[in-house]
Formats: sequence, structure tokens, C-alpha cells
Amino acid sequence: MVAFVQSLAFAPCAALLNRVDSPFLDCVSDDLALLLAQAGADDVRTPFASRWKFCLIEDSAGPPRLNLPSRDQDPWLATRTGFLPRWRDVGGDVAAAVQAWHTELRAGRAVLVVGDAFHMPWLPYHRNEHMAHGFVVEGMDSLGEPVLHVVDPYDNATAYGRAAPVTTKIGLADVALALGGGSWAVLDRVGEPTPVDVPHQVRTNAEGILAAHRDGSFARLSDGHADLDREAVDNLALQVWLLVRDRSLHRLWLVDVRAELRRIGLEDLPARFEAELVPAWRKASEMAYVATRRVHAGRAAPRSVLDAVRTAAEHETAVARWVVETTGSAA
Repeated sequence: MVAFVQSLAFAPCAALLNRVDSPFLDCVSDDLALLLAQAGADDVRTPFASRWKFCLIEDSAGPPRLNLPSRDQDPWLATRTGFLPRWRDVGGDVAAAVQAWHTELRAGRAVLVVGDAFHMPWLPYHRNEHMAHGFVVEGMDSLGEPVLHVVDPYDNATAYGRAAPVTTKIGLADVALALGGGSWAVLDRVGEPTPVDVPHQVRTNAEGILAAHRDGSFARLSDGHADLDREAVDNLALQVWLLVRDRSLHRLWLVDVRAELRRIGLEDLPARFEAELVPAWRKASEMAYVATRRVHAGRAAPRSVLDAVRTAAEHETAVARWVVETTGSAA
């Protein structure tokens, strides 16, 4: 049993859940956004929403995957917010990790924990599917066996039911199996935030999308799933789901900076995301979901799902080309 001299430790953040773009963030980025809000960051949308990218991770592990969230997210957050996540592995020693969390909480820092969703009772994945999942510990009552005060911003319709933002208390014994192979983080202040230069960022985004088109990245996403076997359709469904959320979040940021977009002739960019990109990826996502259901039932996946992915990619390229042409940059 883990015991402490002090019985209570809190770094409250549940009241800040409404500042997190939970419907559009993955299950770790939403926790980071909550930690940033708890740490006093003024803007917890821009650091996650201002980039529009299409980069693939391609290796021998299986079909191509999107670099979403971006592998450079932590240093990007440090630049944009002045806070850097400091990660530690639990390394199988749950007791030591919990004691460290207690110390951080007493210092006023909420703790982000990543573990196995299969053993997290508040999630629909509980006893249904193993996957990495993050949550925030905002407090600990350690009079006897520790009780964790959990805040989980995750929002998603899963195959096992709805995951919605939640606050709950759970005994360490009831979640310990989720933690042993996991990791945890707190935010360290590393400097002052650097604001996003909106015109530069928007041009950089569009140029990156055109570069992805030229180097064949969009084509490799669809071609890399052409077999449409179980592994391919499961992976494709995840990738296009990520793209729906990512493009929807970017659209929100574009709305936020519409006044600056107007000064460079791009006042219609948020509307183009809303009318073209987001619906195209949403259609691809819906078709990918149907494909997974068919393949899991032993039937062939409709090849039209690949056409939907290609159509969405064409919309990406068209909008990016318009941005570059409108702002006068070289394509």
C-alpha cells in the first residue's frame, strides 16, 4: 500500500474543462491543453490548432500512419506557450510514481498520466480494448490507500459507447493495472510564449500541403491501404478519423484569426475548410467505418473508400494552392 504523511494534495483543473477543444483533440493532447489552462496559459487552442499538415510515418510496422499529433508537439508547445511537458516512465513502479504525483500536486501542478484504457473503469474501452489513453490527476486523497481525483477531457463516439469529458474519484487499486507500463508528465516553465505570426503560419501550412502533394504523400496514404484487409481498413479508419478532428480544429482557429486573414485576402479560408475539407474527410471517415464493419464480418471492403480519401486529398491540394496563389508566394 502507498501511504503519505500528508493526506490531501490538489491542483484543481476540472473547472477549466470548457476551455479544452475536446471534440477535436486526441486523448493526450486534450490533457496537455487542460494542463496548460491549469498552468495559466491564456490561449490553449492556438498551440494545437494553428498547423495544417500532412506528414506520413512510413516503416515496416504496417500501413502508413499520419504524424498526428505531430512528434514535435512538445517543443512546439514550449515555443508557443512557454511550457514544456516533462515526461517520466512509470517503469513498473506504480508506488514510486504515485508518490511523485503527490509531490507535484502539492506544488500546484496537475499530472498527466498515460496508461492502458482497458483498465480504466470510467471509459467505454474498459475491458474491451487495450490502447494508450491519457487522463489528468488533479488531486489525491492519500489517507490510507490513495484515491485519485481524475479529470478526463476525452470526447469521442467509440464502438463501445460514448466517451465524454468526466471527473471521477477512483482508488489506486482499481486503476493500478493501467499504470505499470505507462508514463506521466507535468509542465515545466521554460520561457515566454512566442505568438504565432498568422500570415506566415498560414502560408507555411499551405506550402507544406502542396509539398506533400508533390512528394506523393497523399497518394501513398491511399495506395498503402489498397489491400483493404483487416489491418489496412482498421488503420485507414483511424487515420481519416484523425484528419476529421484535426481539420475541424484548424477551422476553429481560422475563425478565431479571421480578421488577420482578411488583411491578406483569405477571409474565405474558414468557410472553405467548413464547406470542402472537413466534409470530405468526414465522408471518408464514415466510409472507412463501414469498411471496417464489413471486413470484421468477413466481407470485402468497398473500394470506394479509397476514392473518398483521394477526393479529400484533392480538396486539400486545391485549397492550399488557392492560399499560395492568393498570398503571392511561390508554389
